Amino acid sequence: MNLFNIGLSGLNAASAGLSVTGQNINQSLVPGYSRQRISFGSQDGGVQVSSVERMSDTFTHLQIQRQRSGFGYHQATTQYLSQAEALLTSDNTSLNVGLDRFYAALNEASAQPQDIAYRQTIISQSEAMVDRFNNLSQQLESQRKQVDGQLEASVNKANTLMANLASLNRSLREANGSEAEKASLLDARDATLTELSSMMDINTTYHSDGSVSVSLDQGQPLVNGASASQLMKNSDGGLVLKRGESTFTLGSSAGGTIGGMLNYRDGHLQSLERELDVMAYSFATQFNAQHTQGVDLNGKQGQPLFGGVDQIEGAAKNLTLLVSDPKALAFAGNGTVDEPGNSDNLEALIGLKNAPITLDKAGLSETDLAQYGDTIDKINGKTLFTAYTGLCGDWAIKTSQSKTDMASAESQVKHAENARDSVSGVNLDEEAVSLMQFTQMYQANAKVISTAQQLLDITMGMFN
Repeated sequence: MNLFNIGLSGLNAASAGLSVTGQNINQSLVPGYSRQRISFGSQDGGVQVSSVERMSDTFTHLQIQRQRSGFGYHQATTQYLSQAEALLTSDNTSLNVGLDRFYAALNEASAQPQDIAYRQTIISQSEAMVDRFNNLSQQLESQRKQVDGQLEASVNKANTLMANLASLNRSLREANGSEAEKASLLDARDATLTELSSMMDINTTYHSDGSVSVSLDQGQPLVNGASASQLMKNSDGGLVLKRGESTFTLGSSAGGTIGGMLNYRDGHLQSLERELDVMAYSFATQFNAQHTQGVDLNGKQGQPLFGGVDQIEGAAKNLTLLVSDPKALAFAGNGTVDEPGNSDNLEALIGLKNAPITLDKAGLSETDLAQYGDTIDKINGKTLFTAYTGLCGDWAIKTSQSKTDMASAESQVKHAENARDSVSGVNLDEEAVSLMQFTQMYQANAKVISTAQQLLDITMGMFN
């Protein structure tokens, strides 16, 4: 090989090295980019590019997928647990704050049970208790709609990602372009897998042509070759995975943000709504039962103070105040209102503050028993105050544990990403050194060609 060819091979090699280095520097801030490494080999006294390798490690990508799924699950759960905890403990919505004010009004009236002003305050505080139950129920229903909306958006996004993976599989199998073009497809594949893994707990199988097969952790296929399954909502708000004519029901075990939202909506939120319904039903029926034992200022038997509690289901939402006339409050207990100090029934009503909840499951409908039996067992024997305090305490523990789990999962994600970056990430200091080396290599080989030209000119001059 002559000197010109040696110099030219060096120029080409240096140019390729500069191109790879420039690509690495240019893409250094692009999430998911895997750096490329160029290798050289000798050829007949010259040099050639033997390979341009995409620096990537399958194990680290699988670790990232697993950890991001766990983080997505705890992040979604924590978000809604925190919202509900703030709602339960706020002075504006707390049932215990309302109960304190309600029973304080009853206590104040015990000194002058016939006083209309005191009675009007009780009516106002009764209405305030109704509003608190109604508002809590409405806020939780609003949160349920928020979860459903976010769930639908996540489902649509997951379907798009699965379709994109199927398309990338097709492109990778048909790829005939340069290594750089294939590397770009592989980066897009890994970025899509990472994003999908944050939504669901997935298992990924890598194939030699760069394509992947993806399934749920339970084995249901999501992406196989160039075909993708589809997530859909069913009639009761649940999720199903549809592939051809087959469908699979998904629950919180789906993992990721989708599993976290299903876990919160169908577990934590449903349990909270049921506890509030039982509390509203107990509060109203217990108070009504005692109120109807008394006599009002008109000499009439007391009527139920609260309505909307024919059944437990929806009691917090449907609770209403039936009495608006202060004179209709039945505080007398002896059948007359002749004695101003007669407040026997009022004293009994005040005593309900410390009375345990004693719901009889035998009198419940089959629907209420099936849905609320366990909740009733949990609350029976407690006062409404202690039941609500316990609910808030349990919720605080759940929220705190979920935050801890989320922080731990986030740390594991960062650890996995650091492991990936140690293999695939771009180190600008290293690239700067490579840039200098390839620049010097290019300049030196250009000098070789220049020298060869000078020698040729001298040789040709000898024959002139």
